[in-house]
Amino acid sequence: MMSHNLCMNDRRKKTAPFLRPVALLWACVFATVVAACPAQEAAKPGEITTAYDQSSDTTKVMLQPMIIISRKREELRLGAVSVHHGRVIAKPNEVALVFVSLSVEGGNRYESARKLTIVADGRRFALGETVRTVQSGDGVFIESMTAVVPYETFTQIAYAKKVSVKLGLTEFELNSDHTKMLRAAASYMTQ
Repeated sequence: MMSHNLCMNDRRKKTAPFLRPVALLWACVFATVVAACPAQEAAKPGEITTAYDQSSDTTKVMLQPMIIISRKREELRLGAVSVHHGRVIAKPNEVALVFVSLSVEGGNRYESARKLTIVADGRRFALGETVRTVQSGDGVFIESMTAVVPYETFTQIAYAKKVSVKLGLTEFELNSDHTKMLRAAASYMTQ
């Protein structure tokens, strides 16, 4: 079973502090496992999955990282994770946005620049520094950058008509398919 961890900014409301460390770990492991195994049947890009972990009594709703940018020697993906205490899914307080960068060995694109800013329908969300984990193997360098946002911010991004993202030095726009998947994830997170 994969796990997710949500990182929290100390200035944010701490409604379920026992879930934050678990959520961040789950997000980082989730991003690394999905990135390392893109052909895995159970983890198709853009697929929404739920998983209950009996040992921690938590349920995770995961949008498997979908391809945002695909170039000759690199790929950037975006996923989302929410963690709920117990088996019943309830509206989360927070959602982890997980960016996964796959590049040729030694890519290291986000080592020093990994601030995240999202503009959704003209509203600017300066989300600060993402938490970065790194893994490499078989000639592929994997960087996972995670930012935890309030659920309301996540839905504003998901339901926006125009979304621009700046992650470190990388800038891109989400297309309608990307926002459609974010909206679907938001819906699953509140069932």
